[in-house]
Amino acid sequence: MDVLSDVLQVIRLSGGMLFRASFGAPWSIITSGAEHVMRQLPLSARRAIVFHVVVRGTCWVHCAPDSPRRLVEGEAVVLPRCDVHVLGDDPDRTPVPTEALLKGTPLRELREISYGGRGRETEILCGFLSCDQADFAPLFAALPPLFCVPLHGTGKMPALNPLLDYAVREIVSDAEGAGSARLRVAELLFVEALRRYMAVLPADEVGWLAGLRDPVVGRALGLMHADPCHPWTVSELAMQAAVSRSSLAARFSQLLGEPPMQYLARWRLLLAARHLHDGERSIATVAESVGYDSPAAFQRAFKRLRGETPAAFRKRLRAN
Repeated sequence: MDVLSDVLQVIRLSGGMLFRASFGAPWSIITSGAEHVMRQLPLSARRAIVFHVVVRGTCWVHCAPDSPRRLVEGEAVVLPRCDVHVLGDDPDRTPVPTEALLKGTPLRELREISYGGRGRETEILCGFLSCDQADFAPLFAALPPLFCVPLHGTGKMPALNPLLDYAVREIVSDAEGAGSARLRVAELLFVEALRRYMAVLPADEVGWLAGLRDPVVGRALGLMHADPCHPWTVSELAMQAAVSRSSLAARFSQLLGEPPMQYLARWRLLLAARHLHDGERSIATVAESVGYDSPAAFQRAFKRLRGETPAAFRKRLRAN
């Protein structure tokens, strides 16, 4: 079971925006925060994600309170919470707000921008994505405010130069389907960045991505995601993972910060939110589809997690 793909499908990466930025030294910009970006994403979006890929040249990126980091050609920086950050050719340069560059042009209409002096040039792909479902907390909690990964070839990871070249061409294309292509490229770049970040996590790292990589916890996660309606118990999961019940419970809680059954309950309710968002099925049918025998028990669990009943959740979505 490809658990990462399963999660990304449910939280639904959407609203992709991708444009090319060319900078000449001296230059430095400070970006808008999540609130500004969210206003330009789909109404149902709950989270904004931003990433930048250095296609040519080098630059510095800074997101408080971390120290500035230098990015070289072929590297990407991802900000899963769309925090305010500074990009520039020198970490000590005073930044200019991005609003001054955009001059009122909405992000979704941007294809390419140029800014700066006549010095050393840097070309960056700037991408934005949103989640139109409730946040999958374990994934986003496992990610730092900012992380950098190489997109050039490293070890078993192939170079993404063909994809980057394609992205640069499609950004300025007016051909039929170009908008859809830009969205897919933005999704691919973010997913690939996640995969590469997970591949280099330290051995003692904790969190959902570390659990996914762990042979015992990863096996249990795969089983739960492959058949979330099954009446799983910790004992059955442990047997399938070929470890003791206590070992699985301890390892799962150590890496993910919650017991297996609590994780499963939250995942079922996220699936239920997707069903409520998508279709016209009754509350009872949705409850059964995610493993609840009793609609009343489902409604109590849903309200406890989300603060509103399934019916109120569906009504609010339709109102938007």
